[in-house]
Amino acid sequence: MKSLIQSFGGVPTPSFLHIEKVNLPPLANSIVTTKDIPMKSGKLMVDQKFDSRSIPIEIAIVSPSTQEYFETQSKLAEWLFYKTPQPIIFSERPNITYYAILEGGTDLDRIARVGKGTVNLVCHDPHGYGTTNKVAIDLTKDSTPLINMGNMETSPILDFTMNKNVTDFFIATPNQALYFGEPFDPADKTPVDLSPIVMNDDCSTTSTWTQVTSWDVDGGVIRGAGMTSNGYTFGQGATDGKKDYGVASGLWHGSSMVYSLNKEVQDFEIEMEVGFKSTDKKQKGRVELYFLDSSNRQLGKIALKDIDSAIDNPIFEARLGARNGFNKQIQYTYGAKRGVFKDFNGHMKIGRRGRHWHVFIAKLDGVNNYVARSYKSITDTWKKFGDKIAKIQIHIGAYGNDPPVDSMWIGNVKVEEFLSKGSNQVEYVFKKNDRIIVNCETGEITKNGVPAMDTLYIGSEPLIVDKGVTGITVSDISAIKSGNITFTERWL
Repeated sequence: MKSLIQSFGGVPTPSFLHIEKVNLPPLANSIVTTKDIPMKSGKLMVDQKFDSRSIPIEIAIVSPSTQEYFETQSKLAEWLFYKTPQPIIFSERPNITYYAILEGGTDLDRIARVGKGTVNLVCHDPHGYGTTNKVAIDLTKDSTPLINMGNMETSPILDFTMNKNVTDFFIATPNQALYFGEPFDPADKTPVDLSPIVMNDDCSTTSTWTQVTSWDVDGGVIRGAGMTSNGYTFGQGATDGKKDYGVASGLWHGSSMVYSLNKEVQDFEIEMEVGFKSTDKKQKGRVELYFLDSSNRQLGKIALKDIDSAIDNPIFEARLGARNGFNKQIQYTYGAKRGVFKDFNGHMKIGRRGRHWHVFIAKLDGVNNYVARSYKSITDTWKKFGDKIAKIQIHIGAYGNDPPVDSMWIGNVKVEEFLSKGSNQVEYVFKKNDRIIVNCETGEITKNGVPAMDTLYIGSEPLIVDKGVTGITVSDISAIKSGNITFTERWL
């Protein structure tokens, strides 16, 4: 006989468990908020929402024998217990997923090898979720239709890449609009690029860099065959077909190169693409970027390194100041949990506006989305980290006699300058090739992986995809190079 519950937590209903009855109410409890109106009958309705949805489930377990009853109970507990809500699919609604967690007791009335009782699964998000749809933004029309087959509205995720610089831009449904940037009168203000690119090296050749041999690197020395390019990334050079990091017992050792900017820069953001992949947990290594002043003094660094010989556990480090001077560490993290940054292919960033610093690291998945992100900002209350940068130094290293990380490379290195806005100027809110992601459910907005809520104009509202057909309108479709809208159908 087919079970009334198809699966819970991704696990099908066990053969020893019989689901005798599922009480899935058609709606969760409705909560209406009202407000008293002085000297007037009745109340003013303010809001309506749904409370958590409780789903009582009558169950019976049948153990193979009386002696195995408690073992069967233990298997039931394992099937039911999770610390977070889990997907549950009911056989009569196989295309809809709810998210539930066990609450309350699990007492069973036992007769020989059979136990019967009721367990209560609670969906604190009372809605069911159906098909997830991904719709490409129609670049031939101002509006892209979305068809929502669920029986209630849902929130989309917008993901688009810009085709040109824009000072303002909006995406809207018939009832809501997300407006970015600021409107302006062209008679009063002029659009300007207030974040020009000072350096954008694709690492296709080392000819624009200077190989160095006696410069400082943290806790180490510069050794080995120097860096080489394979046409799109930098890596450690080889001797006799084998990567040559040189030799230095108890120290970091490897190659280093320096790039001189064409000007000194006060406010900026540095971005570096990095690859870091071990084939053995014993391997150690690091990829570093230092930023320097015109006198070659270290002003800070960002790095990804693995110093653990027992686990594949890269650490992201971001520091202001030199190691042997006054310094402050902004980040020293292995992410949300150990091993998050292993098999790394992604970006590291550090930047400054005035006395405010920010750092960022994110891994790219197989479809070029940022995962395992970490962002942090601090203010230079010490007033020690305000010098202009003039040079970029990169370094790839191994440690002592330990085996080096098998694959360490550096991809595109970019430096963007931040300029102050004049009274008669308006800044481009998005520039060509910027990637914007807007999650209308959580309210999160990122530009090139970094939080960008400040790009949103006051009065904007998160978009909602109504049931049926909803048109998504773009103010200037030529401003988008490519993009898509993702939404999951929701059910009452």
